Amino acid sequence: MTEDPREDRDLVLRCLKNDQAAYRRLLEKYRRPVYGIVRRMIPDDEDARDLSQESFIRAFRSLDQFDPERRFSSWLFRIAHNLCIDHYRRRKLDTVPMVRRDDGEESTWDLPDTTPGPGMEFSDRERGRRLLAAVESLPPAYRSVIVLRHQQGLAYEEIAEVMELPLGTIKARIHRAHRLLKEKLVRQGLDWLPEES
Repeated sequence: MTEDPREDRDLVLRCLKNDQAAYRRLLEKYRRPVYGIVRRMIPDDEDARDLSQESFIRAFRSLDQFDPERRFSSWLFRIAHNLCIDHYRRRKLDTVPMVRRDDGEESTWDLPDTTPGPGMEFSDRERGRRLLAAVESLPPAYRSVIVLRHQQGLAYEEIAEVMELPLGTIKARIHRAHRLLKEKLVRQGLDWLPEES
């Protein structure tokens, strides 16, 4: 996704004049990134789709509150993020992750108690599945920063804006999330990838 803040501001102004083409353009431009954020935070696909749709509904109803001096994407991602957090609170969910098996069914995922023996290699697909499961097993605060940083590619400053937290808090959460992921992956015999903190 290529973000052009000027284009977004123009689209928002057109939406405020009830330009349906502008609504469609914003929806097309940000549908996948919003769903990506929500889906990584909410393991249930149906709930993730509903929350993604609700993110756009809330954003479009509140466009008059959008500050055109800020990034539209950060504002929209904040709405999506807050909806996910509210979802957890309403459901009083603990962070038992759900992952989709190859047969399409969902099941709880537990870290294995044993480390694979020497010479055991994982395919890229298996490595990706385990990494995704490890990310989904993180507490919501850490999962959020990992998704925003590594899936959406947001800068630390943008993550701070989306989550409405100080930059130092974001850096600390990303560092802690990386440490948690490393511990989980090393227990599975997988190499740890991100080196940034």
